[in-house]
Amino acid sequence: MITDRFYPALSPATANLYSPSLNQGYQGITTTYRDQFVKRSGLGFSLHPAPLYLPQWQTFKSGFNNAITDVPGIKVGQLTYAQDWPAKVRTGVTSIVPDASLLTNGQGNLATTGFRGSSVCLNGNGELTGTNFINEFGVLNSPILLTNTRSVGALHDGVAAYFEKYFPGQWSCQLPVVGECYDGFFNNVDHNPIQPSAAETVINQAKSGPVAQGRVGAGTGMRSFELHAGIGSASRKIQLNGKEYTIGVLVNANHSRLSDLNPIIRQQLEQRFGPLDRLKAQDDLDYAHPAPRNSPRQGSIQVIIATDIPLSSKELEELAKRAGLGIGNTGSTMGTTSGDFATAFSTANPVPMGSQVPALLNATELHPDEMTSVFKATVEAVTEAQANALVASHN
Repeated sequence: MITDRFYPALSPATANLYSPSLNQGYQGITTTYRDQFVKRSGLGFSLHPAPLYLPQWQTFKSGFNNAITDVPGIKVGQLTYAQDWPAKVRTGVTSIVPDASLLTNGQGNLATTGFRGSSVCLNGNGELTGTNFINEFGVLNSPILLTNTRSVGALHDGVAAYFEKYFPGQWSCQLPVVGECYDGFFNNVDHNPIQPSAAETVINQAKSGPVAQGRVGAGTGMRSFELHAGIGSASRKIQLNGKEYTIGVLVNANHSRLSDLNPIIRQQLEQRFGPLDRLKAQDDLDYAHPAPRNSPRQGSIQVIIATDIPLSSKELEELAKRAGLGIGNTGSTMGTTSGDFATAFSTANPVPMGSQVPALLNATELHPDEMTSVFKATVEAVTEAQANALVASHN
């Protein structure tokens, strides 16, 4: 139980939010309090989760951080809310932010720069806003925010306020991209601390480098295969036409049941953590409410795929579809109550947005015949990202 003695400030505006990523501290809380709080709250996360031995899905080498931030110009921010009183809160926000200024050599910003993209719904019991614009124009023109089901509206407003504050009159898209998963098992959703201002915070604190994974940010209250899970990330390097490119994946894993888990992954997890039935029983003790028996809910997963390969919007649509194979590799069948979404975008060939843009765009794109190896590398990264979420959340 967390008490005021160990966690003196419980208001959402101060110490009950923190961001455990490289070179970032915990806002409003001392190191001593932080360490005691993390230990007593049972939060598990890691900047470098040791990957499971899954050779069939590790044929391509990973990037330096084995994370989505291995794609140059991609940054990730995490905002975590955790408290035990007056209600158990385990929730948060994760941002995936392309560094538009870096990727356009200073010629554009987050408001005036789009990136070729596509989004697919693999099973629709969930929400990811802004996807009609992405698929109609073939362009992503917003940071991507992930959170809990109850916070989509607040963060949608918050992203719009962010653009109006930092880029007034420049953001022509006006359609934020916010995806959700339901965290109501480990989090009391009726005591939601996330306000619109969280969008500005999590966008501004996004950084490159290692990505905190597990029960952190949007993944704080998530469960996958009936175990603690949440944020997971992985990357793959690939050679195309003599040049090395990167595919990076970030997931918020909150899906499927333990009985569905791929036996190969289950064996690897049990070698590390012991019998998973026992691990599940331990995780069930963290429920915000009495653990439901035989719950029919299958949960959800959000998959974000970033790459520096020059791909067309159509090729990115095909790439996003392959996320379903990576989800299936873990054993998930994407049940009827699951909300499964995949969004893919390329940082190559940034697209100018706004009122003064060139009438014609010239872009180099990968030939469709070369996509097979890109698909395979992506499936591998999606598969490992889910495994990393399970590993990191039990550190």
